[in-house]
Parts: sequence; C-alpha cells; structure tokens
Amino acid sequence: MRLAISALLLGTTLVAGPAAWAETTYNVSKITITGNKSVPTDQLMAVVTEQPGTKVTVDQIIADQNAITKVLENAHVTGGVKTSVKTVGSKAEIIFAIDDQGIAAPVVTHVAPKLDTQVFEGNNLLSSDTLAAATGLKPGQDLTNDEIVAAQQAIVAAYKATKKPIGVNISAENKRLDGGKYDIIWHITETKAKKKRSTDDEGQKLDE
Repeated sequence: MRLAISALLLGTTLVAGPAAWAETTYNVSKITITGNKSVPTDQLMAVVTEQPGTKVTVDQIIADQNAITKVLENAHVTGGVKTSVKTVGSKAEIIFAIDDQGIAAPVVTHVAPKLDTQVFEGNNLLSSDTLAAATGLKPGQDLTNDEIVAAQQAIVAAYKATKKPIGVNISAENKRLDGGKYDIIWHITETKAKKKRSTDDEGQKLDE
C-alpha cells in the first residue's frame, strides 16, 4: 500500500493563477513534522532541503514532501502526508503532517529459480550432451526440487540403459548466479560393477 500524498495546502488566500502560485517564494521561519510515530523525526528532517532563513518555492516544498514520503515508504509505513504553509507576515512555517497508520508487513514475492546450464563432472561412459538430454531440463525453465530429483533418476536410468557393468553415484550442486538463475553441477562417480560369482564356480570349489 503506497502512502497518499496530499496537495500542498496554503494558509493564505492566493489571488494569482496557478502559474504565478507555483513561482511564489516563501521566507522559511520554521519547519515542523507532526504525526510521525514509526520513523524518528530526525530521519525525516534529514531529507528536507529547505532550512529556516532560506527562501523556497512551492516546487521545492513539494519535492521535500515527496522525499519524506519515500522514507516512510521504505519503512513500510502506511498512511499519508499532507503539507501546508502557514504564513505570518512575510514569514512562512512549513508543516508536514503525517497520517501514520503503522508499519505494514512488506510484500515478499517469491521468484522460482531458473536453470542456466547443466555441468557434468566425472562422466566417462556417457557424454555431457547425452546426460543433459536425458534429464529433460531446459535452460530458462523454472526449477523445483521434484524436477531435480526426477533429473537425477533419469541420469541413473540412462546409465542402466547402456547395459554396461558400471555402477553410478550422483549428487547435484546448485550454483547461484545473478538474476535468479542457477547452474546445476552434477557430480558423477562411475564404478565398475562387481562380477557375480557363478554357481558352477562355487560347485567346483566345493568339489575341490
């Protein structure tokens, strides 16, 4: 929820038209910030450019109102800011009245991580291109834990499909990049499967 910004309110009646009103200058005697509860006054006053004893225009006052509003927005304060100019003779008091309705919890937007590339390490029997195709993962797609697990199972299946006496151990490492992208680094350990002892061999040993 954004803070509402009220139009500048003047304590005097202006006869001139809008253009002349915008060019009006004020001799600042005092600057007051009221109504703030969630953000300390000194933090708000720090972004105000005009100072007592200086001359300011309406545009400069509005710019300071916007700067105060930005500080409140960054602190997730809801409400509004109303600025008025109270004139006494040639002097003017600038009043920033804040309608502080408290701090709202910031809205957090969760963005699904996206795949950049797949890197395969330790694979000798099957090429990286073959394994990348087997996972079914495409650059730019959203990644979920289920998809990564399914890709790992697909790599195991690709090895089994070769019908070679090779065992395989696979782990995945996610490397975070800029822009919410990730590289998946597949660490593969290939091992020769142990040859099963035949029953004939066992029988011969027993006979011996």
